[in-house]
Amino acid sequence: MGDRVVLHYFNGRGKMESIRWLLTVAEVEFDEKFLDTREEYLKLVNDGKLMFQQVPLVEIDGMKLIQTKAILNYLAEKYNMHGKDLKDRVMINMYSEGLIDLMEMIMVLPFNPDPTAKLEEIEKKAKERYLPVFEKALTGPVYLVGGKLSLADVLLVECTLMLEEKFAGILKEFSAVKSFQGRMIRIPAINRFLQPGSKRKPPPGENYAKAVIEVFQIKALKNKKKTATTAMSEKPVLYYFNGRGKMESIRWLLTVAEVEFDEVILTTREQYEKLLNDGALMFQQVPLVEMDGMKLIQTKAILNYIAEKYNLHAKDPKERVMINMYSEGLIDLMEMIMILPFTPDPKPKLDNIQSKAKERYLPVYEKALTGPVYLVGGKLSLADVLLVECTLMLEEKFPDILKDFPNIKSFQGRMTQIPAISRFLQPGSKRKPPPDEKYLKNVVEVLNLKLPL
Repeated sequence: MGDRVVLHYFNGRGKMESIRWLLTVAEVEFDEKFLDTREEYLKLVNDGKLMFQQVPLVEIDGMKLIQTKAILNYLAEKYNMHGKDLKDRVMINMYSEGLIDLMEMIMVLPFNPDPTAKLEEIEKKAKERYLPVFEKALTGPVYLVGGKLSLADVLLVECTLMLEEKFAGILKEFSAVKSFQGRMIRIPAINRFLQPGSKRKPPPGENYAKAVIEVFQIKALKNKKKTATTAMSEKPVLYYFNGRGKMESIRWLLTVAEVEFDEVILTTREQYEKLLNDGALMFQQVPLVEMDGMKLIQTKAILNYIAEKYNLHAKDPKERVMINMYSEGLIDLMEMIMILPFTPDPKPKLDNIQSKAKERYLPVYEKALTGPVYLVGGKLSLADVLLVECTLMLEEKFPDILKDFPNIKSFQGRMTQIPAISRFLQPGSKRKPPPDEKYLKNVVEVLNLKLPL
């Protein structure tokens, strides 16, 4: 295939479409290999090309990249669409991850037997949670961050066009977003991408859904659930429930970086609504971290900011994309465990988690740690911190799960001897215990959730 980028995915939008958009805006030509059969997918797995047995897969710069956000960040950095500094980058990541959340709600619609209720939910969230953020950000500026085109801008124009396919008049109350969309589609590369015959894919139909189901041998895809302001201080301030959830990895990373932090524990609906009314929650979601004069949301954006700030990321884009791929796989696995307290019958979920951990995830890290002390670049990184956190979570549920993974077990032993981690694992630290009924009740009450999720 020469030096051209090669994309492996279905002949449809899905999680690859944002990658196509970004490559198009960067004016990078690419080839595509469509997955039409189960055999083609299994060949990629057997050839060792799919780190976690998942697509999208992008072959670029001699690497085989998986995990959509890791790929997008690598491309954005490579083609100068990821901000001029760390603060620009975390803003781009927050905007981008919010847009990806919203687009993923639309992506799963073809696999939903009754999409009407989901459509209403998507429209409501788009109009009340997401679009107001971008309307405010674009009141004045031409681009979302730093006065220049970035990944976040590309995702926003993609997202607005997807929304208009479902809800024709949805932007009528968001004039700044609509003007932005008009400017973006006049960019020559985007204009060509929107013409018939380009590599842009049409909205998914029955053939696309059928291909995905046959290749992955799945019955259906379920929608992925996402589960009092103080004065700024020199310490980061973490706003979350008194439990693990999506904040725990942030606590781990700050601990390893030896950064002291304060916590504001959300115990009432009123505290959460005050954060909303104060404009502290960009997409009406926690975790929230106040740090360096910023209010940071979106867990992965926060983790990447902290990792880069405290030298727990990488020295170059190739190492960074490896760290991101490993990290996103671990976050996927830990999120399966996080939602167990909200599941009425966790036994089938537990069996599924154990199977995926042993067959899909742990073999990747066992292989990566055959020889090296750390996962990437010979030094401690975000991926290492998440791996030790994840292995300890797994052992709480499945005590012997690491017996067939000696490299991981040795790695865990080394990591737990790091003084900061050793202290964090002692009673009385800021590490949170496994979630119990009290934690579940608190989350449900504060967020007005309806169970089961």
